[in-house]
Order: sequence, then C-alpha cells, then structure tokens
Amino acid sequence: MENKQIIGLLVQNHPGVLLRVTSLVTRRGFNIDSLTVSPAGFEGYSRMTVRLSGDDNQVEQFINQMLKIVDVKKAEVLPEDTSVAMELLLVKVSSDRDNKNDIIAVTSAYHASLVNLGEHSLTFRASGTPAQIDTLITELSTYGILEMARTGIAALANGDTTLTK
Repeated sequence: MENKQIIGLLVQNHPGVLLRVTSLVTRRGFNIDSLTVSPAGFEGYSRMTVRLSGDDNQVEQFINQMLKIVDVKKAEVLPEDTSVAMELLLVKVSSDRDNKNDIIAVTSAYHASLVNLGEHSLTFRASGTPAQIDTLITELSTYGILEMARTGIAALANGDTTLTK
C-alpha cells in the first residue's frame, strides 16, 4: 500500500551532500513530496527531513540507499503518530468586500495570521501539520488562491528520542 512517510536524515555538512542525496533519489526513481534541510544543532551536521511517497518496501529501500552515502550518518522513519511534524504556508487569496470576512473566518479556524492586506487580496501565514495545511488550502481554493509557498516539513520524534550522531 502506498502512503506518505517522513524520514529524518542526519548528514555531514559538506559541499555536495545535497547533490549526492538528490542524485540518488533521481537514479532510483523515488518520489519526494517534500525536502527540508537545516542545521542539525551541532557543528558540522545538517538535518534533512524528507516526505516520501511509496510503500513500506520503497521506504526501506530509500533508507538503505541513503545509508550507503558516506556523508549520511543516520536515516530513520519518523512515524506521524510518534513525531511532531509541522509546515509553514504563505498563501495569497483573492478577496473582495463581500467575502473578506468569510475568508478571515476560515483562516482563523486554522490559527492563520493575516500578514498583508491588498486591495483585492489577503495574504496569510499558517503553520500546522501537513494534513492541516492541505485542508486549509482546499478550503481557501474556493475563494481563489492567487499564490502560495510551502516550506516543506520539519519533523522531530516525540519524547526523548533524537536523531544524533
């Protein structure tokens, strides 16, 4: 069964690591939905968070292939039920005098903040789980999304579990 899984990678922070990871993804035909890279919190390492579409065998193969890259120190699945996963969304919605309050009501249900008010548009910032962001986008699409940008997923395991060297 195909599903979406989040994978955390701990990689050495060297030039070309992202290229090696993405080249392997391309060669092996994996379908990446989201890729986020940031400092890991300790010197010399970065953290990659990947949202991958595929069945359990494909996810296992992805992890095994990643671990063959010398600069990849750890790779593990971060199950959504035992992880904290969040995304940031900036979205510009078409609005007029008649629907402005309706749009604000929809976005307030998702704790989105109005960050810019145009003559014919409203721009919001929202953060939440990937499912919450997807639902917000679906609801706002009825008003007309003019433009949007998503950051990709940032995820950490719940509790004391860490992805460390």
